[in-house]
Amino acid sequence: MKSNFLTENSFKSYNNAEQESILTKQLSEKSNRAIQEFYCQKFLETTQLDYTMAGHPSVARWVINSIEVNDSEQDTHFLFVSEGKVTLKSNNGEFLLQENSFATVPGNFSLDGSGQVLVATLLNYTGLFTIGGPIEPLGRLNYIDGCSSTVLINPLRRGEPCLNFLYVPPGISQTPHTHPSLRIGLVASGSGTCTVNEGIFKMETGTVFCLPEDKLHSFSAIDDSLRIIIYHPDSDVGPTDDSHTMLNNTFVGEKSAKVLDAIRTK
Repeated sequence: MKSNFLTENSFKSYNNAEQESILTKQLSEKSNRAIQEFYCQKFLETTQLDYTMAGHPSVARWVINSIEVNDSEQDTHFLFVSEGKVTLKSNNGEFLLQENSFATVPGNFSLDGSGQVLVATLLNYTGLFTIGGPIEPLGRLNYIDGCSSTVLINPLRRGEPCLNFLYVPPGISQTPHTHPSLRIGLVASGSGTCTVNEGIFKMETGTVFCLPEDKLHSFSAIDDSLRIIIYHPDSDVGPTDDSHTMLNNTFVGEKSAKVLDAIRTK
């Protein structure tokens, strides 16, 4: 499906005021609608995009200053504060989230303060309440084309959601690639581009995006690096009942409990 959003090239014929007016109208038209297409825009206003028809039903929210979510008791939210600070209230208590911090919040919640927050929600999933941060300058794991990544929030079980940090060094253009599931993200710092079949989209601090499953894309950092926060609704790594650290590193004599069926919990 071809996106109706403006590409970098189409901006050339508009001044800044006209661009902002067009983007605001497009954001309004797309808010609260179920869409399964590429999305990339500057963080201009509180916006909600519904990806509940995807393989892993999710909702993307980009929140400015405050929000109250009261219909999400069975869901889990992955948060990243890109600017400012906000107070998080949930069933787990009240917490101040600073810039570049992240969190996992199961159930209903509210945010209030002065800041910009990415909220990616996986429906009908119960995670563990977590707060962490700030993000580091570089990723801890080698990725592709000189890029690196860090898993900020790990999947509790293989196949479950996670939150990742991607670092793209200056001068790097990624090999075009796809992912088998939705990606919801935000540029935490830096500048560059994202190339998709709709065109070349500018990526800068505060840019937010959604990549539908199997969407061919690549990120490029030109004169500056890119630091990107990305929600994955699923994973292909993580612990299982047959293999996890507690089980594997429990020994009876010289044998791991992993191979001792007689004592393993059934």
